[in-house]
Amino acid sequence: MCDATAAPEHLLSASRSRSLVMTAVVLVAGCAAAPAPPARHAAAGLTSSPSPSPPSTSPSASVRPSGWALSRGESLIAVANRSSVAVRGRSGGPVRWRLANPNASGAPLVFLVVAQRGDGWDVQVPARPNGAVGWVRDTDVTLQVDPYALRASLRGRTLAVYDEGRRVQVFPIGIGRPSAPTPTGSFFVTELLEAANPNGPYGPYAYGTSAFSDVYSEFEGGPGQIGVHGTSDPSSIGRNVSHGCLRLRTRDISWLAHHVPAGTPLVITP
Repeated sequence: MCDATAAPEHLLSASRSRSLVMTAVVLVAGCAAAPAPPARHAAAGLTSSPSPSPPSTSPSASVRPSGWALSRGESLIAVANRSSVAVRGRSGGPVRWRLANPNASGAPLVFLVVAQRGDGWDVQVPARPNGAVGWVRDTDVTLQVDPYALRASLRGRTLAVYDEGRRVQVFPIGIGRPSAPTPTGSFFVTELLEAANPNGPYGPYAYGTSAFSDVYSEFEGGPGQIGVHGTSDPSSIGRNVSHGCLRLRTRDISWLAHHVPAGTPLVITP
């Protein structure tokens, strides 16, 4: 999903759910072997792909900040519930970002919570610079618990999936070429898209992430966003071939799409 794509998305809310279901417009950096055409709506034939929604483990869909107690391996996702969210550099500080919900591409605005602070939350922000952290008021977001986490090793060329802290899958991946390396750091998944043509360059599914290329400030009309997606070239798995995105085999990205929701943390290590 790293070339330049667009597709509609929507997010359903359920407290402590295993599925943050999204449909969104995404413009991402180049990952395929050759650049894609300029970004436009559904440029790569990607459409919304809701993840399965297992039963919620909490009867309440709204929990106050003081009510959260995360179990091992769980993370907290903040979903914007207003048309615009002011993100400050710190609690009480000046506004650093003012982000629209949905954003300019039509995607619901989602943050990964880092910590509770006062009457709000320190969150990872889906914006440059990579790893950007800001603060949002509790009243501007709805909170959900996610039991999944992803960890990619560039040296090992693997993507490990954790469920409540337990490693449940390890997939081989293709990564960025030397001239456009995959960025490292702590990120999160921002949306899940399904390709109209499962045999296309992104395979059947593609995730957008909060990571951005360190090489491309924009790519074919997109902001240089890094994706996690399938591929029509299985020989690229295990190699340094993309423009920064992580590529998976068809069966592996399909497994992810049916288990791992949008909002899931993604750590990429050297």
